[in-house]
Amino acid sequence: MQSFSLAFLLGVLLLQQFTFLPTTKWIWILLFFSTTVFILNKRLLIISASALGFMWALWFAHHQTSWTLSHELEGKDLIIRGYISSIPDSAQFGQNFLFATRIINGARVKTFLHLTWQNKFVHLHVGEEWQFTVHLKKIHSTMNPGGFDYEAFALYQGLRANGYIINKAKNKLLSNHWYHGSLDRIRQNLKEKIEKNLPLSNTSQWITALVTGERRGINQEKWRVLRNTGTNHLMAIAGLHIGFMAAFTFIVVGWCWRRIPTLTIKIPSQIAGSVAALLMALTYSSLAGFSIPTQRACLMLSIILVMTLLRRNIFSWYTWSLALCIMLLLNPLSVLNESFWLSFGSVALIIYGVSARLNPGNLWWKWGRIQWVIGLGLIPFSVWLFHQFSIVSFVANSIAIPWVGFLLVPLCLLGSFTLIFSEKMAGIILLLADKNLDVLWGILTWLSQLSWASWYQTIPNHWVLIAACLGVVILLIPVGFPGRWFGIMWMLPLFLYHPAKPKLGEAWFTLLDVGQGLSAVVQTQQHLLVFDSGAKLSVSFDMGESVVVPFLHTLGAKNLDMLVISHGDNDHSGGALAILEQFPVAAIKTSVTEKTSQKNVSYCLRGEKWIWDGVYFEFLYPSPTELNLDNDSSCVLKVTAKNKSFLLTGDIEKYAEKYLLANEVDKLASDVLIAPHHGSKTSAVDGFLQAVKPQMVLFAVGYRNRYHFPNRLVIEKYNMMHVKQYDSVHAGAIIFSPELSLYRQSHSHYWNE
Repeated sequence: MQSFSLAFLLGVLLLQQFTFLPTTKWIWILLFFSTTVFILNKRLLIISASALGFMWALWFAHHQTSWTLSHELEGKDLIIRGYISSIPDSAQFGQNFLFATRIINGARVKTFLHLTWQNKFVHLHVGEEWQFTVHLKKIHSTMNPGGFDYEAFALYQGLRANGYIINKAKNKLLSNHWYHGSLDRIRQNLKEKIEKNLPLSNTSQWITALVTGERRGINQEKWRVLRNTGTNHLMAIAGLHIGFMAAFTFIVVGWCWRRIPTLTIKIPSQIAGSVAALLMALTYSSLAGFSIPTQRACLMLSIILVMTLLRRNIFSWYTWSLALCIMLLLNPLSVLNESFWLSFGSVALIIYGVSARLNPGNLWWKWGRIQWVIGLGLIPFSVWLFHQFSIVSFVANSIAIPWVGFLLVPLCLLGSFTLIFSEKMAGIILLLADKNLDVLWGILTWLSQLSWASWYQTIPNHWVLIAACLGVVILLIPVGFPGRWFGIMWMLPLFLYHPAKPKLGEAWFTLLDVGQGLSAVVQTQQHLLVFDSGAKLSVSFDMGESVVVPFLHTLGAKNLDMLVISHGDNDHSGGALAILEQFPVAAIKTSVTEKTSQKNVSYCLRGEKWIWDGVYFEFLYPSPTELNLDNDSSCVLKVTAKNKSFLLTGDIEKYAEKYLLANEVDKLASDVLIAPHHGSKTSAVDGFLQAVKPQMVLFAVGYRNRYHFPNRLVIEKYNMMHVKQYDSVHAGAIIFSPELSLYRQSHSHYWNE
């Protein structure tokens, strides 16, 4: 079973490396091939299983992509019918939810959409069937080194478009039957009751998350605490929580069952406890909406229960392999979700690191060794997925796991159960859980703020990942095997790898893909400069945290020499705080010093110049008299290196361009121009473009942005000058290191359009 499951997984993974989706004819070819191979020689089961895995993933991917929003329908009024399929989340810009469609513009279409509705007068409930008038656009995520691929996540979820609801009379509730989304209705009702009876506090959102699995709206600062301490798995309903509650139920029910002889004669206490444990696991998993970790936990518990009922012994690896196989059959694209790897990887590590060993029976073996195994074993996965691993993870988890498992989760579930008959009593229990969590949160926060709490690293290729995983396997071999510590040698590439750096006199430049906004990074041999930080889109999401910081970690950055915030608009300055919280910054330059409380901030005034590693930097604008002109006060920075020169212009418009022509015309010539104001028609004065004479112009724009940047007339001006044009929508991050590289093209997969 183990060989079959791993080979099946290998076939699924193989499809994910394709830049295009093979046609459906390959499904039948592979089905015929795998069947023939198996019939002719059963010893070639691994080859047959790999072919089946590829075939199944291919069929599933075609099923998920069977409907695609056409370009002609993007941004147009569409009438859709369907039902709300997720708990609506009230956010800054309205209610967000997933919508399962049945009809789009009169045609039968079954797919999922992510919708936003700015309507304060309607309280939506999961399961309601609605007719909406919407504007939709395709799923299009930012693409950057170290960043999250939302398009892959959307494919796994079956999500095919984003959009917003137009407030029109045609919007109407069609039906509200209890059997539509009945489970999620219970979850939403429970979530709302908890929020009603639990006062808002620093940790109250986590109480809701531990009961219902709903974590949307939690700010990035809280997630950073969990990442830095390696405890982010504790604040979501996962296999650990399921295991704790199932074990607790098994012990309690078994103990009670044995006290009643009549029951014991009819059904052994072991079977009764196993059934009760499974029911608890299913109940708790249902509250989490059956996420990947809870599915895995339930599958493994179900297998163990069935084998118990059949009076058969079952090996741990067999249980793990069967759960893996079933999971891949349910949704092979779950391999695109990080939870899949963390969930199955953690359990595999525990089985490998604990089973088939002599058990001394002491506390270290029962508790400490598991922490050691998981802490060491997940280092490669953590670096691969998150570009960091927590050094304080062992200490943090040793404190937090028993605290959460034995105290916090039981209190949360008890409080939730008490809501059925007494909201007042439930409120007291939930408040007790919240106060309890507040103490734990204080400890985790303190640990996360230690300067050495996390190690940031990047994995340059899959070979380093494979070597590190092999090193973990060798290190966790039972004591007594020769060469055990040789595993350290296999892990050394993970820690000794340092990203390449520019040569003396060279500057590497990256225009990051931050949607509708701007952020660029200039790297010299020993220095780093960040120009603008992208937008802050909500309390829980900003481009500084999700794009700029991960990219800087891929460069091996430990600090920044300068952060330039060209002006105060959110799409240029919104992510600055996230950057400042992650990296020590030697100097901050901006045209809006009043918008930051940092002590090392000063104006980016014309004439200021410096040299880093043979690369020349100079602010060409603004002067002290041009500091209160909004867009036309944007910092303008010229970077001159041996390989290329770059002109970063922020959001300057015609006034600033004319000023530069009048005062700095001899310094404007540059190889690469970052288009002023994202290519707005309020910029790009003819004389200014002729003075810059760029070989390339880069547009930092968002997909189908509401401003329609870059403007068609501006594009035509560059065409007339025969200037090469690139935009972040089609190129993703645009990288000069030193040769030009377009990240969306070089890292394309079949789900990236």
